[in-house]
Amino acid sequence: MGWPYHFLTLSKEDVLVRRHTIDHYAHIALFSALAPAIIAILVRLVLRAARPLLRLGRDGGDRGRYSHIPGSPTVKAQRSSGFGALAARWRALMWWLGDDVVLGGVIWGQRDEWVLGLLWTSWLLVLCVLGTGEDYLHLTKRFGTIAVSQLPIQYLLALKALNPYAYAFNSSHEHVNRYHRTLGRIIYALIMTHIVFYNVFFILSGIWLKRFFAPVVFCGVLAALSFDGLFATALVRARQYSYRLFFITHLGVALLAPVLLFFHAHSARVYVAGSVIVFLADIAYRRFTITHTASTFETVPGTNLIKISAPMPAEKIEHFRSRPGSHIYLSIPSEGRTSKYPASKSFTFDLLFNPFTVASANQDSQSITLVARKRTGPMTNVLSQFADPTSSPSSLDDNNKITLAIEGPHGAIGKHFQHLLTWGASRILLVAGGVGATFALPLYHALQRELPSAHTQFVWAIRSAADATWAMTDNGSDKPLLDDDNVHLYLTENMGISTDANGRSRDASIELQNMGRGSHSHRSAAGNNSRRPNFQKIVDDMFRHGVEEKVAVLVCGPEEMSREVRQRIGPWVLKGREVWWHNESFGW
Repeated sequence: MGWPYHFLTLSKEDVLVRRHTIDHYAHIALFSALAPAIIAILVRLVLRAARPLLRLGRDGGDRGRYSHIPGSPTVKAQRSSGFGALAARWRALMWWLGDDVVLGGVIWGQRDEWVLGLLWTSWLLVLCVLGTGEDYLHLTKRFGTIAVSQLPIQYLLALKALNPYAYAFNSSHEHVNRYHRTLGRIIYALIMTHIVFYNVFFILSGIWLKRFFAPVVFCGVLAALSFDGLFATALVRARQYSYRLFFITHLGVALLAPVLLFFHAHSARVYVAGSVIVFLADIAYRRFTITHTASTFETVPGTNLIKISAPMPAEKIEHFRSRPGSHIYLSIPSEGRTSKYPASKSFTFDLLFNPFTVASANQDSQSITLVARKRTGPMTNVLSQFADPTSSPSSLDDNNKITLAIEGPHGAIGKHFQHLLTWGASRILLVAGGVGATFALPLYHALQRELPSAHTQFVWAIRSAADATWAMTDNGSDKPLLDDDNVHLYLTENMGISTDANGRSRDASIELQNMGRGSHSHRSAAGNNSRRPNFQKIVDDMFRHGVEEKVAVLVCGPEEMSREVRQRIGPWVLKGREVWWHNESFGW
C-alpha cells in the first residue's frame, strides 16, 4: 500500500469546500476540548442550586448523620464487600497514574499526563486525517488548523485567575498547568508536521524559495521559530539554567505568536483572537485584584532566610486564614524600586512574579508573613538587600518598609482544605523540608484547631537549628512549637560543629535552645533527631495502627523528599488503604 496523498489541482468550488471542511473539523477539535469543562461547570451549578433542596430532604441538614468509627464492624464489612474491593482497585489505579515518569534520570511529568496526552493526540490525529481523501494540501492545512484550534484551550489552561478548567474540576491553576504543558507539546508536534508537509510540497513543486519569503508564509515561519524557542527554553535543563529566560520567552511568544498567525492564515484569526482576549482578560483581572502594601523586612540570624511582614486588608486576611498553606505571587511595583537599592531598578522586575507560601496570617496585626531563602535569582537577592540594614544608610529611618505587589491567595490546598476536614482522616502526616514549613506549619495549626479528632504529626527536616527560629516567634499557637510532642525536628547538619567561618550553626543551636527553654520536646527533637528522617519508619508508623483508618499525607520540600515519601506510601495504597495525598511544589 503506497502513500495515499497526491498534489491535486482543484477548482475554486473545490477549494472552498476544502476550506469549509477544514474549519468544520477545527471547530470539532476546539469544542471537544471545551466540552468537559462546560459539562463539569453545568453540573457544579446544578448541584449548587439543588443544595438547599437536598438539605431540606435530610430532615435538618447534617443532624442525625452518623460517621462510622474506623475498625467498626460496619466499616470492615464495607471494606471486604465487592464494592470495597473495586474502590480499592480504583484508588490503586489513581495512585499509579499519579506517579512520575522518569527517563534518563529526568522527570517527564506524571503518568496521567501521558495517558491523557496520548488519548488526546490520537483524537486530534483522527480529526487531522478524517475526510481528507487524497488531497495532500488538505492534509497539510488540516494539521496546521487543528493545531491552531487548540491555542484558546492552551491559553485557558495557563490562566491563573480566570481558569475555567480549574473551576470546573475544583482544582487550581498549578494542577491544571500540568495539562497546559502536555497540550503545548501536542500543538508543537502538529505544527512541526504542518511545516514538514508544506516544505515537502514547496520543494517538490520547485517553488520553495519563492514561497518561503512570501509575507504570508514568512509570518508562519517566524511564528514557528518562536515556538521552537519556547519549546527549547521549556526543557528541564534550560529552565534550571535560567528560569527568567524561560519565563520571558514564554511571555513574549504568548503575545507575539498570535499576531504572526493572524497574518499567516485567515482561518486562524478567530482562534488567535480568542486566545489573546482570554490572556489579556486574566492579566487585567489580576492587576485589578492585586494588593500594594508597604512591607517590612528582616533577616533570620545565622541563615540566608528573609522574613517579610506585609499588611493586608481585613477581607484578604480572612481569605488567607481560611486557606492555610496557600501561596501568593510577589512582584516589586514601580513605587517599590528606589535609588537606595539600584538593583531594584532593573527592567527585569517588570516581568518577575515569584511564588511564596504564606507562613502565617495574623488577624491581630492584619498582616501576612512570608519567609524566603536567598538564592541566585534577582528577586530574592533584592529582597535580601531590603532586609539588610547595612545595604542602605537611610533604610533604618523608614523601618525597612518597601512597597510590594501581592497577588493571591493561590494554591490547590486552599480549595481542598475543607474537603480534607470532612474526608474523615484518622491520621495526618505533614512533611516539610527547609522553608517548606511555610506551607506545612499553618496547615498544622489549622488542623489542630479544626480537626482535633485526627492524630496530626509534623515532620520538619532542616539544615541547621537557625532555620527553625522564624517559626518560634509567631507560630499561630499558644503552645510553643518545641513543646509539642507531635512536632519532630530533624537537623541534617551537626549541631555541635560550626558550618562556616561565622559559626552560624553553633550560634543557631544556642538560640534554638534558649527558645525551647530546655524542654523535653526540644531535647527529643533537636538532640536525638540530628539526622535525616527515616521516612520508611515514619510512614509505616502512620499506617500500621488500623487497616480501616484513613491517612492524609501532605509534603512540601525538595523533589527527592516528596518522591521518597510517595514511594513509601505506595505499598500501603496497593494494600487497599485510603490515602489523601498532596505534594506542594513550584517546579514551573
